[in-house]
Amino acid sequence: MSLPALANLFALHDADPSFLEGLERKLAEGGEFAEVWRPAPGWVVAVAPLPESAPDTDQARGCSLAFVEGRDVISAPFARVAQLADRAPERLETLPGDFGFVRFRKDGGATVVRSCGGLVPFYLWQSGGRAAVATRLGDLVRYLPDEPRLDPLINAVWTSGYALLPDGRTFLAGVSVLQRGGFARVEPGRQIATKSYWSPRPQTLRIPDAERQREHAERLRTILMEQLGRHLHPDGGNLLSLSGGVDSSALAALAAGVLGRPLWTVSVLPEPPHLLQRELSYIKPLLAGLQVQRSWAIRLNAATRVAMLHAGPRVACHVPHHVACALPTLLGEAPVRVVFGGDFADEMCGSGFTWPDWAASARFPAVLREIFRPPTGPRSLLRWTKHRVLGTLRRPALPFPDELPGYVRAELREEYRAWLDRRRAAAAGDRLPRRYLALRTEEDGFLAMHWEAGSALGVRRFFPFFNRDILELASECHPEELVGPGTKKLLRAALRDDVPRHNLERRDKGGWGSYMREARLPWKEALPDLLAAIVRPDWHPRPPPTVTWFEAMGLTQLSVFTASLRARRTGEALRVGSQSRTLKNAVRIEPLDTEEKAT
Repeated sequence: MSLPALANLFALHDADPSFLEGLERKLAEGGEFAEVWRPAPGWVVAVAPLPESAPDTDQARGCSLAFVEGRDVISAPFARVAQLADRAPERLETLPGDFGFVRFRKDGGATVVRSCGGLVPFYLWQSGGRAAVATRLGDLVRYLPDEPRLDPLINAVWTSGYALLPDGRTFLAGVSVLQRGGFARVEPGRQIATKSYWSPRPQTLRIPDAERQREHAERLRTILMEQLGRHLHPDGGNLLSLSGGVDSSALAALAAGVLGRPLWTVSVLPEPPHLLQRELSYIKPLLAGLQVQRSWAIRLNAATRVAMLHAGPRVACHVPHHVACALPTLLGEAPVRVVFGGDFADEMCGSGFTWPDWAASARFPAVLREIFRPPTGPRSLLRWTKHRVLGTLRRPALPFPDELPGYVRAELREEYRAWLDRRRAAAAGDRLPRRYLALRTEEDGFLAMHWEAGSALGVRRFFPFFNRDILELASECHPEELVGPGTKKLLRAALRDDVPRHNLERRDKGGWGSYMREARLPWKEALPDLLAAIVRPDWHPRPPPTVTWFEAMGLTQLSVFTASLRARRTGEALRVGSQSRTLKNAVRIEPLDTEEKAT
């Protein structure tokens, strides 16, 4: 069995033949790409398939198509796909599945198509008569002639803990990211134009009856099983980020228990013993019952959490995610092929993120019934009243940070507040169902982060709870199917026969990271010159000698990113070995004894 074909792509259009010839040589000699070719006048294209990915077929190449994902799910002839991309890209929605590709035309134009789930990002750049398309920011940094410039606002936003790319801007000025389910027209002599071809949101929602709820639960289980069956390798190397919560525990039970796929896990755990034992009381019995092959644990405190940022992959992207940071070290322990986790299950299956949509759709008699139904009880009425009042005032709740961190320059904080006001005004005029879910899915920068980090190391990352099928299902579900009373109603209904009750019915969210929030850490290093445009003058280049944990996280994130940019610009290789030693010295990453039952 082969894994789904995934690839990185870099393509550049220029009218100057001598420039293209030099770029073609540089790409071919660099050793990063498996194939470099000229698909159409003015274009040079380079592709690097991920390990165990079959290259594009002769039929795809014959239609001047370069796929980065989803070639195996497209049932239509490639000639039909090329025709749609040329003449009617708005109708690409009629093709099933998630797919991402570039179609090159003989007139020098191209159509760039990103998948609905957005697993592989597409970045767009244009300057004068040149235009470039890439699936990694790092390739733009490395191969474009212009020196990279930071976009101060986007870099500042990511230090607030949100994976948000407002208005499609990226960490680099002049580089935009194509929206999920969108396409871009790249035409010689014209500005790049983008548009959406897909939206999962229905015009109306039905109050669910028992049959419809049952159908949705069965559909969720089918989607999860299809995702796991398609992306997990039957021979092993499958690493699950296992928190001990409902979502990741459900994936463990499906992957190892139902599908029988070989499974490894890594769990990031609290350092205080009482919090640790609570998490292990969910993790260890689950792993022992599933006979998971290998499991690792990473114990965290404030200092080691910051240290992990230094040990993560050196890519042209912010990489704050703990498992992505640990990936270089884990590769030193075992040959990881695939990484997955329960990302975005809260939003899709019912959680605190669902209450704003519930309040917008619930009728008052239904709200009154909720008052007497634990565990939510009277809080249901309070939530309903709060969100109804905010809607009346045209001040809907937004799932974005209210403010940027205090060490960010004042003009950037003001720029962000202005953007937030514009986004709130636009949301107030949105009359389609599931508005808050749609807003939550805008925080999809985590897709690009994991793609940059994983693909740099030859590791696949996929998201069972974030893809076209599950986004369409979640958008169809009435909020009453997901919450009230309690949360995760859809997931629990779908997997009640697959997941141990102890794990599936867990009610608390863990929340153990709060013990780090009050920590203060020493700061000694001077900040790089590039950060003068982001960090306020009295903090640059020398922050105070002691900062909060949150401030240390943000400043370290910025410093690591700028160092990664410099390394990528000069072509410095990724040094997995040295990064692994750094993490091992800073964080306890150790085997987890799955045979010992926690009390």
